Amino acid sequence: MRSNNTSIGFGETEKRLQLLYQITSQSKKGLNEQLDNALELTTQLLEMEIGIISSISKESDTYSIRNFFPEDSGLSMGQTFDLGNTYCSITLESDDVIAINHMKESAYERHPCYNAFSLEAYIGIPIVIDGELYGTINFSSPNPKEGGFVPSDYTLIKLLSEWVAATIKRARIVKALREKNERLELISRNSADLICLHDMDGVYTFVSPSVENILGFTYKELLGTNHADLIHEEDLEMLMDVPQKELEENGVITNTGYRIRNKKGEYIWFESSVSIIKDPDGKSIGLQSISRDITARKKLELMFENAQEMAHVGGWEFDLITGEIFWTDEVYRIHDKEIGSELILDEGMDHFPGESRDKLAMAINKATMNHEKYDLVLPFISEKKVFKWVRAIGEPHIVDGNVVRLSGTFQDISKQVNYEKRIIAQNEELLKLTETRDKLYSIIAHDLKGAFFGINGMIELLIDELKESKSKLRIENSIKTLSLVHLSSKNAYELLENLLDWIRVQNGQISVEKEKVSIAKLLTDSISIFETSAAKKGVAVNMQSSDIHIMGDVNMLSTVFRNLISNAIKYSEKDDEIEVDIKENAHSVAVSIKDSGIGMTSEIKDQLFDKNNRPQRRGTLSEKGTGLGLLLCKELVEAHNGTITVISEENNGSEFIVNLPKL
Repeated sequence: MRSNNTSIGFGETEKRLQLLYQITSQSKKGLNEQLDNALELTTQLLEMEIGIISSISKESDTYSIRNFFPEDSGLSMGQTFDLGNTYCSITLESDDVIAINHMKESAYERHPCYNAFSLEAYIGIPIVIDGELYGTINFSSPNPKEGGFVPSDYTLIKLLSEWVAATIKRARIVKALREKNERLELISRNSADLICLHDMDGVYTFVSPSVENILGFTYKELLGTNHADLIHEEDLEMLMDVPQKELEENGVITNTGYRIRNKKGEYIWFESSVSIIKDPDGKSIGLQSISRDITARKKLELMFENAQEMAHVGGWEFDLITGEIFWTDEVYRIHDKEIGSELILDEGMDHFPGESRDKLAMAINKATMNHEKYDLVLPFISEKKVFKWVRAIGEPHIVDGNVVRLSGTFQDISKQVNYEKRIIAQNEELLKLTETRDKLYSIIAHDLKGAFFGINGMIELLIDELKESKSKLRIENSIKTLSLVHLSSKNAYELLENLLDWIRVQNGQISVEKEKVSIAKLLTDSISIFETSAAKKGVAVNMQSSDIHIMGDVNMLSTVFRNLISNAIKYSEKDDEIEVDIKENAHSVAVSIKDSGIGMTSEIKDQLFDKNNRPQRRGTLSEKGTGLGLLLCKELVEAHNGTITVISEENNGSEFIVNLPKL
């Protein structure tokens, strides 16, 4: 149930965008604190009384409160209700945002929740995590929603639901990672590492009994074999390069990771520290290794990398002392750069075009000089020349009053920025549609006013004639006037019916429904509507007969000619004449409506079709004008691929020429 209140300004949209940014930027807070804060901020923005995040069990058909605002609402975490007794039963049926401005006046006035709690206003949406229903987020109030919910409220609730789902999902992942890590630590504390002795070629000379639990081999099976025979061939090449050189230079290598084959033929991850054993004379006689299974930790690291990739966020660090730069894999991916390739600070800055580079450089300078953190949203061009939007966050690390390194996060937020731009564009379009609607409503009043003005004039004339009806001629004149009243009333009704059809045109899109139209008949019908108004001024409307036809929309063209003829009469002096002329050529028809009235200055003429500065002039008998009729005429003529032009001089009358294609 969507609100009819579609007139929303950029200020309201900006508030909602700022709220979403504020909510999604509280990553350092705990889960419940984030959710509680989101409920509080959104409840206040929507001017509601209560905000709730619920979990729903379809098996038991129950609704449980997970988070709520405010604290004194009488609710409690874990409080459970029958799902059918809550408005969320309506939300789940719609499977989308549902908003009710005034429950008592809605189709749900007999809902059990309304009978129990008398909540008048409500807006809510389901929360879905990995395709499964989790619950709902909803806001309600005992008071009707004044002015109704606006379109950007729907967008806000949708995005908020997605953020809640992502936040809860992320918390689940973090919890799972933490639990796995705790279990890993417990295993490490209570299980013996694998301790081995080797000769200088790597052949096992001693293997601790823990090998059976770690690799599945007995220690006897490994004695006399070479450790290198169990190492994955891709890692063996790596170990023979850097770690081997380190061992030769330093006599020890620590925490080297690689894959090793167990008895089942599977490869697991090992982390080993190796040192050289020397005799009393300092001669190298063997190697000692201490190893542990780090497969679980590697999986966690991979999960963390995947989580970073899903969120398009990575970490970075810059050592100001050594000049070394470190990126996580996701930062490489955002840059479209090969993972592990050489990093040069100036080259990294070159990815930020124009002023964005200067802005980032200034932020880094303030971080190093003034110890200030920064959080920037910047345009970015990757190695593959892909344009992106990124969020760059950095903070200084200080030792003895000096910044020694900078670290932070780097996130691709292109989708978020583009979505925000789409919201702004949609609201711009909404404003245009609202303006079109308002113009249409005003012209309805404008046209109907003219029609009923003619009817009222004839009724007044009829009353005067009846008061003096002492002769047959008077009675005949009264009957003639009454016939004109009937005709004008019928025309006014048709006018009202046509204009009401305009209101039904959705989204401001005017659909031209063409048919064969007689231009002369349209003009004659339009002239007849204003017969009384013309007679009151003694204005004669002259039109030559014509048999010219075009393909056009009857309702639209009738509205155009009614407005132009009404204006010609309005701005004509007493006893003036109005000339209506129809001409055609091979492809088009020109309709001229020319009066000899008060005319207009060049300044007024230039403003006729300016919707932001339209002139509003009174007629020669002080008839009121809004200037909206001509705006509508221009739009309707252009909808037919036609044009409307004006020739006018002050005190020398005006001529409006409508050119329309025949087809």
